[in-house]
Amino acid sequence: MKGLIYGSLSALILTTASTAIATPTNSQQLNSSSLSQVAYNVNVPSITNSGIKNDTHFIKVSVLGMSLQDIMISLPNQMERFSNVRIVDESGQEIAAKTEITKERLSIIFDQPVASGTSLEVQLTGVQTKILDGRVLLYGVTAKRSGLQGEIPIGTARIDIPYKNSN
Repeated sequence: MKGLIYGSLSALILTTASTAIATPTNSQQLNSSSLSQVAYNVNVPSITNSGIKNDTHFIKVSVLGMSLQDIMISLPNQMERFSNVRIVDESGQEIAAKTEITKERLSIIFDQPVASGTSLEVQLTGVQTKILDGRVLLYGVTAKRSGLQGEIPIGTARIDIPYKNSN
């Protein structure tokens, strides 16, 4: 008797569950005008461009939010050396700064903080690498903002090393 009750109960539960799953529902179209819109206002420094011109690697940074006291660039392991560092604003004027260079890192300390709303370009001239043509170098960029302690990440600059013609 127990077996009959348990068997019937199991069949009833299975039938009810499968019916609930297989029941069709009416679809509704979402009205796109009723969806809320989200707008983001980026208010932090960011890398806007990076690349290579002749033997000069460049990294462009847009300064937003607060002014920048200094910028730190992690140098790729594949970099052997470079001859000079130059920092310019969007008009091409050189920005006064002190540089400290180690094997792993380039630190740029500005004489005067770089104002928000401007952009700057870090140029590494005479770059020599120990990689073959057609490879990628990645530079990690962080900064210190005026009035804040610690470094903030700005991003990673990608430099594609072009293939050289052997003709």
